[in-house]
Amino acid sequence: MLKKKTKSAASFTPIRFGLLCVAILGCLGLLLVRVGWLQIISPDNLVKQEDMRSLREEPVAVERGMISDREGRPLAVSVPVSAIWIDPQTTMEKGGVGYGPRWQAMAEALHLNLGELAQRVQSHPHARFLYLARQINPEQAEWIDKLHLPGVYLRDESRRFYPAGHVAANLLGFTNVDNQGIEGVEKSFNAQLTGKPGRRLVRKDKHGNVIENITEVPPVPAHNLQLSIDERLQTVTEDALDNAVRWNKAESGGGGIDQN
Repeated sequence: MLKKKTKSAASFTPIRFGLLCVAILGCLGLLLVRVGWLQIISPDNLVKQEDMRSLREEPVAVERGMISDREGRPLAVSVPVSAIWIDPQTTMEKGGVGYGPRWQAMAEALHLNLGELAQRVQSHPHARFLYLARQINPEQAEWIDKLHLPGVYLRDESRRFYPAGHVAANLLGFTNVDNQGIEGVEKSFNAQLTGKPGRRLVRKDKHGNVIENITEVPPVPAHNLQLSIDERLQTVTEDALDNAVRWNKAESGGGGIDQN
Protein backbone atom coordinates (compact mmCIF):
# COMPACT_ATOMS: atom_id res chain seq x y z
CA MET A 1 0.00 0.00 0.00
CA LEU A 2 2.85 2.39 0.84
CA LYS A 3 4.44 1.88 -2.56
CA LYS A 4 1.13 2.53 -4.29
CA LYS A 5 0.66 5.88 -2.53
CA THR A 6 4.20 7.00 -3.40
CA LYS A 7 3.67 6.11 -7.04
CA SER A 8 0.33 7.95 -7.12
CA ALA A 9 1.87 11.12 -5.63
CA ALA A 10 4.75 11.00 -8.09
CA SER A 11 2.37 10.66 -11.03
CA PHE A 12 0.56 13.85 -10.05
CA THR A 13 3.74 15.97 -9.68
CA PRO A 14 4.18 16.83 -13.42
CA ILE A 15 0.51 17.79 -13.67
CA ARG A 16 0.70 20.07 -10.66
CA PHE A 17 3.92 21.60 -11.94
CA GLY A 18 2.35 22.20 -15.34
CA LEU A 19 -0.69 23.86 -13.78
CA LEU A 20 1.59 26.06 -11.68
CA CYS A 21 3.54 27.14 -14.77
CA VAL A 22 0.31 27.91 -16.63
CA ALA A 23 -0.92 30.00 -13.69
CA ILE A 24 2.35 31.95 -13.49
CA LEU A 25 2.41 32.56 -17.24
CA GLY A 26 -1.22 33.65 -17.10
CA CYS A 27 -0.47 36.18 -14.35
CA LEU A 28 2.53 37.49 -16.28
CA GLY A 29 0.41 37.78 -19.39
CA LEU A 30 -2.26 39.76 -17.56
CA LEU A 31 0.42 41.98 -16.06
CA LEU A 32 1.96 42.67 -19.48
CA VAL A 33 -1.47 43.45 -20.91
CA ARG A 34 -2.13 45.88 -18.04
CA VAL A 35 1.26 47.58 -18.48
CA GLY A 36 0.71 47.86 -22.21
CA TRP A 37 -2.75 49.32 -21.67
CA LEU A 38 -1.45 51.94 -19.22
CA GLN A 39 1.57 52.95 -21.28
CA ILE A 40 0.19 52.75 -24.81
CA ILE A 41 -3.61 52.81 -24.82
CA SER A 42 -4.30 54.99 -21.77
CA PRO A 43 -1.12 56.79 -20.61
CA ASP A 44 -2.85 60.01 -19.47
CA ASN A 45 -3.31 58.90 -15.87
CA LEU A 46 0.36 57.92 -15.51
CA VAL A 47 1.47 61.23 -17.02
CA LYS A 48 -0.85 63.12 -14.66
CA GLN A 49 0.51 61.32 -11.60
CA GLU A 50 4.11 61.94 -12.67
CA ASP A 51 3.37 65.62 -13.28
CA MET A 52 1.82 65.96 -9.82
CA ARG A 53 5.02 64.60 -8.28
CA SER A 54 7.56 66.51 -10.36
CA LEU A 55 6.02 69.74 -11.72
CA ARG A 56 6.27 72.89 -9.64
CA GLU A 57 5.28 76.49 -10.34
CA GLU A 58 7.79 78.96 -8.92
CA PRO A 59 7.84 82.76 -8.75
CA VAL A 60 10.59 84.64 -10.56
CA ALA A 61 11.59 87.42 -8.19
CA VAL A 62 11.97 91.02 -9.30
CA GLU A 63 14.27 93.33 -7.36
CA ARG A 64 12.65 96.33 -5.71
CA GLY A 65 13.67 99.63 -7.27
CA MET A 66 16.40 101.79 -5.75
CA ILE A 67 15.69 105.13 -4.09
CA SER A 68 18.45 107.73 -4.54
CA ASP A 69 19.07 111.40 -3.76
CA ARG A 70 19.36 114.20 -6.34
CA GLU A 71 22.99 113.23 -7.07
CA GLY A 72 22.22 109.54 -7.51
CA ARG A 73 23.56 108.47 -4.10
CA PRO A 74 21.65 105.36 -2.90
CA LEU A 75 19.24 105.89 -0.02
CA ALA A 76 17.40 102.56 -0.22
CA VAL A 77 18.57 99.41 -2.02
CA SER A 78 17.65 95.72 -2.03
CA VAL A 79 20.15 93.02 -1.08
CA PRO A 80 19.71 89.33 -2.00
CA VAL A 81 18.60 86.94 0.74
CA SER A 82 16.85 83.58 0.78
CA ALA A 83 13.74 81.97 2.21
CA ILE A 84 13.48 78.34 3.34
CA TRP A 85 10.13 76.65 2.73
CA ILE A 86 8.68 73.16 2.97
CA ASP A 87 6.22 71.17 0.86
CA PRO A 88 4.33 69.17 3.55
CA GLN A 89 2.76 66.76 1.06
CA THR A 90 6.14 65.77 -0.39
CA THR A 91 7.66 65.52 3.09
CA MET A 92 4.83 63.28 4.35
CA GLU A 93 5.07 61.03 1.28
CA LYS A 94 8.75 60.47 2.12
CA GLY A 95 8.33 59.63 5.79
CA GLY A 96 7.58 63.00 7.39
CA VAL A 97 9.85 65.21 9.46
CA GLY A 98 12.52 63.01 11.00
CA TYR A 99 14.69 63.38 14.07
CA GLY A 100 17.97 62.34 12.47
CA PRO A 101 21.13 64.48 12.34
CA ARG A 102 20.19 66.28 9.10
CA TRP A 103 16.81 67.45 10.40
CA GLN A 104 18.42 68.40 13.71
CA ALA A 105 21.09 70.42 11.89
CA MET A 106 18.48 72.41 9.97
CA ALA A 107 16.39 73.03 13.07
CA GLU A 108 19.40 74.33 15.00
CA ALA A 109 20.53 76.57 12.12
CA LEU A 110 17.07 78.15 11.79
CA HIS A 111 16.33 78.14 15.54
CA LEU A 112 13.30 75.89 15.06
CA ASN A 113 11.73 73.40 17.47
CA LEU A 114 11.81 70.11 15.57
CA GLY A 115 8.81 68.70 17.43
CA GLU A 116 6.70 71.76 16.65
CA LEU A 117 7.81 71.63 13.01
CA ALA A 118 6.80 67.95 12.74
CA GLN A 119 3.40 68.72 14.27
CA ARG A 120 2.90 71.67 11.93
CA VAL A 121 3.66 69.54 8.86
CA GLN A 122 1.45 66.67 10.07
CA SER A 123 -1.46 69.06 10.64
CA HIS A 124 -1.24 70.21 6.98
CA PRO A 125 -0.44 66.92 5.17
CA HIS A 126 -1.81 68.08 1.81
CA ALA A 127 -0.41 71.63 1.85
CA ARG A 128 2.17 72.47 -0.79
CA PHE A 129 3.88 75.51 0.73
CA LEU A 130 4.84 76.63 4.25
CA TYR A 131 7.61 79.06 5.17
CA LEU A 132 10.28 77.85 7.61
CA ALA A 133 12.49 80.97 7.62
CA ARG A 134 12.63 84.31 5.82
CA GLN A 135 15.43 86.66 4.83
CA ILE A 136 18.40 84.48 5.77
CA ASN A 137 21.79 84.97 4.14
CA PRO A 138 22.41 82.99 0.91
CA GLU A 139 25.42 81.12 2.35
CA GLN A 140 23.33 79.67 5.18
CA ALA A 141 20.53 78.81 2.75
CA GLU A 142 22.96 76.99 0.44
CA TRP A 143 24.27 74.97 3.40
CA ILE A 144 20.73 73.92 4.33
CA ASP A 145 20.01 73.02 0.70
CA LYS A 146 22.94 70.58 0.73
CA LEU A 147 21.26 68.61 3.54
CA HIS A 148 18.82 67.28 0.88
CA LEU A 149 15.86 67.13 3.25
CA PRO A 150 12.69 65.79 1.57
CA GLY A 151 10.31 68.59 0.69
CA VAL A 152 12.59 71.42 1.87
CA TYR A 153 13.46 74.04 -0.75
CA LEU A 154 14.93 77.53 -1.22
CA ARG A 155 13.38 80.67 -2.63
CA ASP A 156 15.23 83.83 -3.67
CA GLU A 157 13.99 87.07 -2.12
CA SER A 158 15.44 90.41 -1.05
CA ARG A 159 15.73 92.62 2.02
CA ARG A 160 15.69 96.40 2.09
CA PHE A 161 18.90 98.13 3.17
CA TYR A 162 19.38 101.85 3.87
CA PRO A 163 23.05 102.82 3.27
CA ALA A 164 22.69 106.26 4.89
CA GLY A 165 21.28 104.80 8.10
CA HIS A 166 18.89 107.12 9.91
CA VAL A 167 19.23 109.94 7.35
CA ALA A 168 15.80 110.88 5.96
CA ALA A 169 14.34 107.82 7.69
CA ASN A 170 10.99 109.52 8.31
CA LEU A 171 10.79 110.52 4.66
CA LEU A 172 11.88 107.17 3.22
CA GLY A 173 9.80 104.96 5.50
CA PHE A 174 10.37 101.20 5.40
CA THR A 175 9.13 97.87 4.03
CA ASN A 176 7.77 94.70 5.63
CA VAL A 177 9.15 91.16 5.38
CA ASP A 178 7.43 90.73 1.99
CA ASN A 179 9.30 93.80 0.69
CA GLN A 180 6.13 95.90 0.46
CA GLY A 181 6.31 99.56 1.47
CA ILE A 182 4.29 100.36 4.60
CA GLU A 183 5.52 103.86 5.51
CA GLY A 184 6.84 107.02 3.81
CA VAL A 185 8.07 107.12 0.22
CA GLU A 186 8.35 103.32 0.23
CA LYS A 187 4.57 103.14 0.70
CA SER A 188 3.55 106.11 -1.48
CA PHE A 189 5.49 104.82 -4.51
CA ASN A 190 5.16 101.12 -3.73
CA ALA A 191 3.63 100.21 -7.11
CA GLN A 192 6.46 101.84 -9.08
CA LEU A 193 9.16 100.40 -6.82
CA THR A 194 7.75 96.88 -6.77
CA GLY A 195 7.41 95.83 -10.39
CA LYS A 196 5.68 92.51 -11.09
CA PRO A 197 7.14 89.06 -10.32
CA GLY A 198 7.27 86.47 -13.08
CA ARG A 199 6.33 82.77 -12.96
CA ARG A 200 7.97 79.64 -14.27
CA LEU A 201 6.88 76.02 -14.50
CA VAL A 202 9.71 73.56 -13.84
CA ARG A 203 10.23 69.84 -13.45
CA LYS A 204 12.24 68.69 -10.44
CA ASP A 205 13.93 65.45 -9.48
CA LYS A 206 13.46 63.66 -6.15
CA HIS A 207 16.05 65.93 -4.51
CA GLY A 208 14.25 69.11 -5.54
CA ASN A 209 16.76 70.02 -8.25
CA VAL A 210 15.37 71.64 -11.41
CA ILE A 211 15.91 69.30 -14.37
CA GLU A 212 13.68 71.04 -16.94
CA ASN A 213 12.31 74.54 -17.48
CA ILE A 214 8.94 74.12 -19.17
CA THR A 215 7.46 77.61 -19.39
CA GLU A 216 8.41 81.01 -18.01
CA VAL A 217 6.69 84.38 -17.75
CA PRO A 218 9.44 87.00 -17.25
CA PRO A 219 9.06 89.59 -14.48
CA VAL A 220 8.22 93.23 -15.15
CA PRO A 221 11.19 95.29 -13.85
CA ALA A 222 10.65 97.83 -11.08
CA HIS A 223 11.33 101.55 -11.50
CA ASN A 224 14.03 103.42 -9.61
CA LEU A 225 13.05 106.61 -7.79
CA GLN A 226 15.22 109.73 -7.51
CA LEU A 227 14.34 112.29 -4.82
CA SER A 228 15.13 116.00 -4.80
CA ILE A 229 16.93 115.88 -1.43
CA ASP A 230 20.72 115.85 -1.05
CA GLU A 231 21.93 113.07 1.25
CA ARG A 232 25.00 115.01 2.46
CA LEU A 233 23.07 118.20 3.25
CA GLN A 234 20.37 116.09 4.89
CA THR A 235 22.99 114.43 7.10
CA VAL A 236 24.47 117.78 8.20
CA THR A 237 21.02 119.20 8.91
CA GLU A 238 19.83 116.20 10.93
CA ASP A 239 23.05 116.04 12.97
CA ALA A 240 22.80 119.77 13.76
CA LEU A 241 19.16 119.36 14.72
CA ASP A 242 19.94 116.42 17.02
CA ASN A 243 22.66 118.44 18.75
CA ALA A 244 20.30 121.40 19.18
CA VAL A 245 17.59 119.20 20.69
CA ARG A 246 20.04 117.70 23.19
CA TRP A 247 21.60 121.10 24.03
CA ASN A 248 18.23 122.70 24.69
CA LYS A 249 16.81 119.57 26.34
CA ALA A 250 13.87 119.73 23.99
CA GLU A 251 11.50 116.85 23.32
CA SER A 252 11.85 117.16 19.56
CA GLY A 253 12.80 119.52 16.78
CA GLY A 254 12.27 120.19 13.12
CA GLY A 255 14.12 121.75 10.23
CA GLY A 256 14.09 122.15 6.49
CA ILE A 257 16.39 122.79 3.55
CA ASP A 258 15.49 125.09 0.68
CA GLN A 259 17.22 123.62 -2.39
CA ASN A 260 16.85 125.85 -5.45
